[in-house]
Amino acid sequence: MVDLSKDLNSKRFLFTYLIIVVFLLVLWVNRLPLMQEDKRELPVDMLSYLESPPRQLPSISLFSKEERVLTNDWFFDKWNFVYFSHSNCLPACRPALDTMKAIQSAFANNDFQFLVLSLDGDNETPDKLASFLASQQFNYDVATTSSKNVEALARTFVALYLTTTFDDGSYVIEQEHHLFVVDPKGRIYATFRPPHDASKIQAEFLKLRYFYARTE
Repeated sequence: MVDLSKDLNSKRFLFTYLIIVVFLLVLWVNRLPLMQEDKRELPVDMLSYLESPPRQLPSISLFSKEERVLTNDWFFDKWNFVYFSHSNCLPACRPALDTMKAIQSAFANNDFQFLVLSLDGDNETPDKLASFLASQQFNYDVATTSSKNVEALARTFVALYLTTTFDDGSYVIEQEHHLFVVDPKGRIYATFRPPHDASKIQAEFLKLRYFYARTE
């Protein structure tokens, strides 16, 4: 039997959390021009997804399959699509994962990398996340880190999520489903927000890459 009170409390907590986060983000965005000025002239039709200015990744150390460690160097000299998720995300994550698969097929060369970064690193290993993705016919690089580290990384990406733990020890993770683009200099360069359209994102990315070539 479904505990409706538990579900209602979760939704109220998520709503309150999102209000607080949005308020903090507004304050942060208002301060951003004072901290760093974007000297590029951004095309009007790209304002919805280009980050202004691009945000440098913090120093990171992520765990991947086969005990590999991913650092900032992993992102350099490649175009990277990054999605935050976890192995219990279905069905909510299906559209984002399917979209990333279509983009991966369209840009199937060594200039691109596709990474799923776990929001549940305290409870799942890279192998567990990779196995989940493989069971759904997805083949992406994966990485995990501690909950403390992923919180800091998610703040840099502006990847909102909420973990709610219940009295019986169970928990749920609610998240936004943004697809992030990290440029070859290791900066968060663009954010594609749902609803996702793979063909549209491919076309927008080609414009983005041309703009990058002219301005960098």
